[in-house]
Amino acid sequence: MAATQYFKAARRDPLWVLGWVIGFWLFGVMLVLIINATVNDEQDYACMGTLFSLAGVLPGVLLRGNTNGFVRFRLAVTMGQTRKSFLLWDTVITLLVAGMGILVSWLLWHAETGLYSLLYPGYTNDIPLELVFRWQILVALLVALPVVTIFFTGITQHFGMKGFGVLWILLWAGCMLIPAAVSGASEGGTSLLARLGNGVLWLAGALSPAAWAGVGVVLLIALMIVGVQCLSRAEVKL
Repeated sequence: MAATQYFKAARRDPLWVLGWVIGFWLFGVMLVLIINATVNDEQDYACMGTLFSLAGVLPGVLLRGNTNGFVRFRLAVTMGQTRKSFLLWDTVITLLVAGMGILVSWLLWHAETGLYSLLYPGYTNDIPLELVFRWQILVALLVALPVVTIFFTGITQHFGMKGFGVLWILLWAGCMLIPAAVSGASEGGTSLLARLGNGVLWLAGALSPAAWAGVGVVLLIALMIVGVQCLSRAEVKL
């Protein structure tokens, strides 16, 4: 019975995820077209649309149905559902819509590559996106996204929308700054951002891939514990 209620409430969630993924993809494609038309002589800019669409999966699962996890949690508990029931079925729905979003991004990757091949004869993509769609990476994403969703939900429940806003800003700042910093460091830059990139590269090389995988697992477990603890102690009133 609980499962039916959750899936009924989430029936429009896939549409919201599609909106985020496709919207981000269109923005990335427009960015590539503008760059190739104005500043890029070789017209071989990367498939930014695909990268943006993958990034769009995150807000898609966090803001499903135009509501964040905090609102979904309050609605579920005030309507008689247990916290365990919410954690179970909200996580299941997160997995399903995240998987759908990643699949759509994969299809859009092929569409974007085909578009650029038509527009720019001899087009080559210097960023090997096929590595992003390896099953190991996809499994890691499908594990991480529900954990991040629970963490955001717990922090928002405990600290309110200010907590959500701080996490959101930190997350997207990292997503934008770290790639730019690494790119600047790889090009031999001396700016503060490039120095940050050198630090990131040094840190990345300090441990083996297996060790970093272990660090990632520990981090995800810690985020899960914090999120669950915040939700288990939450007092929800009508």
